[in-house]
Amino acid sequence: MGLPESIRSAGYTVAVLCGGSSSERDVSLVSGKAVAVALEAAGVPCELLELEENRLPGNLHPSKHLVLPVIHGTYGEDGLLSADLESRGFAYAGCAQASSVLCFDKLACKAIAARLGLPVAKDLLLTPASRPEYGEVVAELGDTFILKPRRDGSSVGLHLVRQEEDYVAAGEDLACSEYLAESFIDGCDLTVGVLNDEALGVVAVHPKSGLYDYDHKYTSGMSRYEAPADLAEVLAARLRQWSLSIFRACGCRDLARVDFRQGEDGNAVFLEVNTLPGMTPTSLLPKSAGCLGMTFGELVLAWTSFAMQRTEGRN
Repeated sequence: MGLPESIRSAGYTVAVLCGGSSSERDVSLVSGKAVAVALEAAGVPCELLELEENRLPGNLHPSKHLVLPVIHGTYGEDGLLSADLESRGFAYAGCAQASSVLCFDKLACKAIAARLGLPVAKDLLLTPASRPEYGEVVAELGDTFILKPRRDGSSVGLHLVRQEEDYVAAGEDLACSEYLAESFIDGCDLTVGVLNDEALGVVAVHPKSGLYDYDHKYTSGMSRYEAPADLAEVLAARLRQWSLSIFRACGCRDLARVDFRQGEDGNAVFLEVNTLPGMTPTSLLPKSAGCLGMTFGELVLAWTSFAMQRTEGRN
């Protein structure tokens, strides 16, 4: 019996949760719709639920619904949603609370990577109460550096600082939350999907401005992609192994996306783990799966199967 038939015979409906009130709400809505369309095309009974607030809908019931959370940014990726689902007894796909909390904290996740021996970019922690002067940051990280929120989605609130005016312009964001200042590596982004404890293909991203921020990620034509990346097989194999190692060390499950930055010298450094990556046919995780011949529909069904497996023994 295939997965759609198993879900129907068990009396379940797959609830695709998207939206929420984070800065990545609009992207989440697009991801949720794409996932729901893929499920419907495969014959899986599903319901697309657009959350207006960061809380579970009252009409969900663990005996009736399997849950696919497609809420990017806060609530979805920071562990709160998985904690809510766990406390109410839902079978859901994706990373559990502990790994979500860890990976959402870029500083903590980089510390795990460094312990594993993965190369990481040099950084400084900036807090609203303790923000170094521009010259102090330059002395530590060099003339060009990145500012990124310590805890937020991977493309939100990024600043590329090339001169003091750029640092001053980021002051409003820096005053609101903790940030990482990180040495800028001139080159391209590389990303590797992990599915069911297997590393997928390596995808290269070449943003026009050199920074893969929100606009370059979600505006057509602003970035060029290679899937698979044009890399030496030795480096591609190393990136896939690194991705699997950090996925396991952070306690991730089901799927995630691991991001790296490759410099002009050909060397790559670890950036972060995304536990709820974009899920549209053109998103990076599906591109990574596509490198191994997996269609978007097949990826969505594989993801859904993890939720179904967690119903065993519950009924």
